[in-house]
Amino acid sequence: MISATDGPLKQLREGDMDVTQEQGAGSVIIHMSGRFDFGSRKNFKDAMDQASKEGMPVILDMGQVSFVDSSALGLLVIAHQNFKSKNILFCLVNPQTYVRQVLDLANIAKMIPIYQTWDEIPKRLCVPSGAPA
Repeated sequence: MISATDGPLKQLREGDMDVTQEQGAGSVIIHMSGRFDFGSRKNFKDAMDQASKEGMPVILDMGQVSFVDSSALGLLVIAHQNFKSKNILFCLVNPQTYVRQVLDLANIAKMIPIYQTWDEIPKRLCVPSGAPA
C-alpha cells in the first residue's frame, strides 16, 4: 500500500508492527502496535535484544496489538526464556480482548505474567509514573 504524506511517498507493508521503547525508573517498557505475526519477528527480536541489555524488568505493552499468530506466541516464549536465563523479570500488560483470548488459549499466562491494567503490575517492576493508565 502506498500512502501520500507532506513529503515523498512512503511505502507501508500490510501487517507491520510498530515497536517503541522507553526506559523509566527501574524498568523498560516496550510499546507494540499493529499485527504481531511472523512478519514482525525482526522488529520484536530487535526490541527484546535491546531491552535485555538494560538488565531491568521488561514490560511489554500490548494495548495496541490487534492480532497475534502462532509465530508471535513462539516469540513470546523465546523472549521469556531469554529473560529468565538472565534473571530479568518480564510481563505483558493491557492486551486487547481478542489478543488476551489467544494468549489464554495458548496458556501463555502459565509462563509469563499478564496484567489487564497498569495498576495491576507489582511495584517491584517499577512502572514509571508516566505510564498510561
